Parts: sequence; structure tokens; C-alpha cells
Amino acid sequence: MICPMESGGNAEYLLDYAAGKLNAGAREQMARHLETCAACREFAGGQRAVWEALDDWQPTAISPDFDRRLFARIEQEPVSWWKRLTAPLHHAVPIGATAAVLVVAGVLMLRPWNVPTPVADAPKSARVVEQLQPEQVDQALDQMEMLRDLNHLVKPDSTEPKM
Repeated sequence: MICPMESGGNAEYLLDYAAGKLNAGAREQMARHLETCAACREFAGGQRAVWEALDDWQPTAISPDFDRRLFARIEQEPVSWWKRLTAPLHHAVPIGATAAVLVVAGVLMLRPWNVPTPVADAPKSARVVEQLQPEQVDQALDQMEMLRDLNHLVKPDSTEPKM
């Protein structure tokens, strides 16, 4: 048998033996192991002692007027200044937090999501003047001329090109 104390994975097996939860075959196998293993024998003895102490323990009976005396004692204790100060806020904080969540949700639901926000023009001093090369100007003029010619082929009220 693999020692439960050395393997670590079978520690529950040793606890079950000490609690008397193992079947007869497993209990006999563990008893044989305990004869040769001092660490498991010591652990099982300690566990058996704990189980026996728990079995022998008898709680003391409480008096019939225990609840009444307890609540009277609680009422007699002085209330701290902090509790007196925060007592009115006990229900106000959750209500305020709920109201804030509802307001934020309402604002988010009413916000137009698809409308782009206008961007203010930059001041003239911040604008950067871009230097254009003559070839770029020439290409742009050619493309504009081609678009103008294409525009003449299409009727303004129809998407069909002229034939």
C-alpha cells in the first residue's frame, strides 16, 4: 500500500479510516499499513482522539429565557456616534446608487450613436500648408476632367448612361 502521508493524494483515505468510514477490506488493509508506518499511526491516533472527544461532548443546555435576556442586553448597549450618524443613510445610499445608474442608462440610451460629432476647424495659425508637386496637380486636373466627361454621359434624372 502507498503511504497516505508520503503521497499526499490519499490523505482523505487516512481520515476516513480514523472516522470509521471505510469498508471492512479497506479498513483491514489500512490497519496492516499502520503496523509498519509510525507517521500514519500517529496521525490516525490523533484523529481517533478528536472523533472520540467530539462523540463524548455534550453541549450545555440554554435557559428558556435566553433569547429575551440576549435581546434586552443588546438594547441596553450604547449606540456609537458613527452608527447614529450613518443610520439615516442606511437606505439612502442604495437608493441613490440605483437612481444614478438609471440616469446614466437613460443618458446612454438617448444619445444618438450614429450621428458623427462635428469637429471644430483648427485656427489658421495651426493649419499646415501642404506643398504640392506639379505632377500631383497635373494628375488631379486629369482626373477631374475625366469625371466631368463621365458626368456628361449620365442623365441627371436617370442612372442609365447615354448611348
